Amino acid sequence: MPHRTPQGRGIAWVLLAAVTSGCSTAAPHFKPAEAIPPGKGVVYIYRQPRIAGSGVVGTITANKVAIVRIRSGGYFPYISEPGRVNFAVKSEVTDEADVNVEAGKATYLKVSIGSGFRMSQFNLSEVPLELGSLEITECRLLPPIEP
Repeated sequence: MPHRTPQGRGIAWVLLAAVTSGCSTAAPHFKPAEAIPPGKGVVYIYRQPRIAGSGVVGTITANKVAIVRIRSGGYFPYISEPGRVNFAVKSEVTDEADVNVEAGKATYLKVSIGSGFRMSQFNLSEVPLELGSLEITECRLLPPIEP
């Protein structure tokens, strides 16, 4: 039987906690943006928690500017001027979605990941308010990418 030191057990617990908890556990579950400035809209970009592909992280851009690194179980509220915004996520290929942002309204943009051989390929899709507001509830806030 192998002999384990107290330090070895501590390291094992830290590793186990890191693997099972994901990267975004420190943030609270979804909370709608409180202070959307007048004349602006919000796009909630989210990725539901999944075990398969959970280690794959993608960078989301809005009009070619990196805004967030999307992780399994994470979300990000993107506040924008009204009008068309081009969102993209790059993995093996780049997937894009054009979203028409409306002042005072919320839009939901879902990030999903392929299966099988396409496990590192992301897809973006705008979803109806009813679906997005339900699916995002277990997601946790992600930090923005600093310029």
